[in-house]
Amino acid sequence: MYFLIRKKTGRESAEAAETEFQADSLTLGGDENALVQIVGAKGSVQIRRSSGDNWQITSKRAQLTVNQKLTSKAALAAGDNFEFGGFRFEVVAAPVGFDFALEQTPLSSSPASFLLDGMELQSRIWNVRRLSWILLLVVMALFLLIPLGGMLSPQLASMLRQTPLPDDGVWSSGPLAAAHQTAGISEDCQACHVEPFKMVIDDTCLDCHRNLREHVDVSLHETEVFAEARCGSCHREHNEPPQIVNRDNGLCVDCHADPDTWITSMAALPGSVSAFTQAAHPEFRVSLLTAQGPGGAHGWATERVRRGEGEIAEASNLKFTHTVHLDIDKVQDAQSGDALQCDSCHTLKDDGEHFEPITMDQHCRSCHTLNFDVFEPDIELPHGNLREAIVAMEAHFIREFTDPVLRQQRAATKPRRVPGKREGLAECQGSGLDCGRAEALKEAEYQFAETGCITCHEVMDTGLADISDRWFVQPVKIIDDWYPKSRFDHVSHLSLAGDEDEVCETCHEASVSEKASDVLIPGQDNCLTCHSQDKGFSAVDCVGCHAFHQSDGTRSILARGELEQ
Repeated sequence: MYFLIRKKTGRESAEAAETEFQADSLTLGGDENALVQIVGAKGSVQIRRSSGDNWQITSKRAQLTVNQKLTSKAALAAGDNFEFGGFRFEVVAAPVGFDFALEQTPLSSSPASFLLDGMELQSRIWNVRRLSWILLLVVMALFLLIPLGGMLSPQLASMLRQTPLPDDGVWSSGPLAAAHQTAGISEDCQACHVEPFKMVIDDTCLDCHRNLREHVDVSLHETEVFAEARCGSCHREHNEPPQIVNRDNGLCVDCHADPDTWITSMAALPGSVSAFTQAAHPEFRVSLLTAQGPGGAHGWATERVRRGEGEIAEASNLKFTHTVHLDIDKVQDAQSGDALQCDSCHTLKDDGEHFEPITMDQHCRSCHTLNFDVFEPDIELPHGNLREAIVAMEAHFIREFTDPVLRQQRAATKPRRVPGKREGLAECQGSGLDCGRAEALKEAEYQFAETGCITCHEVMDTGLADISDRWFVQPVKIIDDWYPKSRFDHVSHLSLAGDEDEVCETCHEASVSEKASDVLIPGQDNCLTCHSQDKGFSAVDCVGCHAFHQSDGTRSILARGELEQ
């Protein structure tokens, strides 16, 4: 069962630090076996399910007050409260994913009163006043003078940290995160804490972090919904270990568990999320590019499609099969003669998540040469510009047949037949201009209708007479981020045991892909095999895959009204 204890933090805020526990029952107290340790508490109390949604609390050698009545056993329901160990616990409605939840607050009386255990100072040799002064001097010496000496002397401070004596840690809130260990911040508390004894306000954070973006676009969501979302709600400083990002799933689930309640103008709401499991997390949505107008004349639109809700396909206008290129009997590495590997074409970027673009010059030209005239095999067509390719063919062949010397050499030469290439005219009876244009037209028909450009590209025959307008090569557009709303670390996954290509194949089944339209990006079921929270093998939290500061969110300084829009 899953238990949640929410401990109120701050004096003027409703914020709370939440701690999750998983056990058959919840035990609180000072006993060494207690699940929740309460320092100084005598005995312990145990909370367990009695039947159905009914809960029972039982005292073990402890003084327990339930709903202002002293007892050793009682039933608990939402709204009940009990006092134990100097704290007041109230039973609250359990959030989604939890079976039982408590809210913990200190008692208004002295938190150390329960430790006295009925001891009367009047019965002691020392009177109360004298003992109080002695204790005050001891406390000042231990917790003020000695640590102050360490503050004034770095050598003494270093020595004190190695002894049981109090050091500067008694008044230090803890170290700063590495990102804040900079000049102007690490040595000046007031750089962030503008008002003494007040929590850091958002305006102070935004003085430096001006370009951060919010979780949402405020044109789609009411800004009032996020009025209580402080920077400090998710970013906690002075923690041990120093980690600036609060990774508590509750911060995300509180809103995303029920998106139907959102005040928003979004056309399509995201699915409900309460955990990363098959039942509690919706299937991933893949981003696909769609051409706006013929050949993307009006740009390309990104459409996010949820997997499992219909067939998905990539419309890149590229003809390519992974099956052929990974078959050593059909394709070999130009240098070594070995079979191509995943990293033969796919190079990971420095961010560890995305890959460098595939280009003709870097990845394809070594095998797919663009030479077009068997009489001059060193001359190649320009790539990526249809008009330049047409002009290059016409200019080349007109030159060949217009220059008497070149024309005579061409007629006298019988080139070697090259597989996969058209056998060009050796001689022509017309004028050089006519012969050159005729030969260019034949080569263009070969490139755009038979084999050549059409081997890898989608080509449309317009039927027009002019060679410059006869064909249209559809532009290649490959999406560079299939899941823009998530984060993924390829480096950590490539470190798994086994051959690197085998690791790639566990997620991307490239060796059996026979169409360029295949979407080889894995879905949720692939990730859940290792990262499902109900399996506990390698569970991930929300911020492990999702960033709060979305790239398409509104700039924080604008969302919070710091500048005029």
